[in-house]
Amino acid sequence: MEEKFHRSLYPELDDIDYGIVRALQENARLPFTTIAKELGVTEKTVRMRVQQMQEQGILSLVGVVNPVKAGLNVQSLVQIAVEANKLDQVVADLNATVEVRLIVLTSGEYQLITQVLVRDYDELAEFLMKKLNVIPGIVRVNVINELKILKSKHKFIR
Repeated sequence: MEEKFHRSLYPELDDIDYGIVRALQENARLPFTTIAKELGVTEKTVRMRVQQMQEQGILSLVGVVNPVKAGLNVQSLVQIAVEANKLDQVVADLNATVEVRLIVLTSGEYQLITQVLVRDYDELAEFLMKKLNVIPGIVRVNVINELKILKSKHKFIR
């Protein structure tokens, strides 16, 4: 019953695409022949479906780096309030900043939330003082340090 419920959440995916995506979420290196056998289709069908979903932007097969293992030990969420009519330029400036991993447009008091990844608190202070604070159009920021990641999933198909 629960499987049918989860499957019904994704009506734009047929049963084969849904099965392929679920399998690749568990292990993106899973051979297409293994997936094909589990789904009762040919390897060619799986290969073509994966290619089609990639072209449509439904599926991306990427390597995910653990930031802490890569030396980025400080992760912060930075809420940013932006001056009227400056949002596009602020977003462009943030996009050009290597420390900024994620930029999200939000509603409420702060128009943007960004995730910043740096090696240590000295690097965070340097980023805040010498990069973020000099971007024209930013009127206020709120820095929230991530103390511990309690859940981080890359599974969107349930």
